[in-house]
Amino acid sequence: MSKEEYCSIYDIRFLMKRGIILSPPLWRTLKAVIELKETTADDLSKKTGRPRTIESRYLAELNRLGIVARKRISRKVYYIEPITAVKKALQELGPNIPVEQLAHQISLPADITRIIVEKIKAGEL
Repeated sequence: MSKEEYCSIYDIRFLMKRGIILSPPLWRTLKAVIELKETTADDLSKKTGRPRTIESRYLAELNRLGIVARKRISRKVYYIEPITAVKKALQELGPNIPVEQLAHQISLPADITRIIVEKIKAGEL
């Protein structure tokens, strides 16, 4: 995947190249995460009207697929829209942190993290 092919990590072409097919309930959860930017399963369940356990399962699946970042702070787990997660992590950890370490900190695949970091440094995000 080259940088020229990148539109958005939610672009259907990007998802298809990664072999990701989302069901309508997963799309609904993803859309809510994108709107909220940073959320817990509790907060998301209030927005979607679905039970917290269901949202928790969907959030974990989106994180496993690599399209939603995850960060544990104390006992709470936050799910974060990837661009927001990378920007916040760069502010907290500094701009010179290796991409692999940054990706590990926010539980995102390194290739997606690298694309976002390059876009941020180029001033495109």
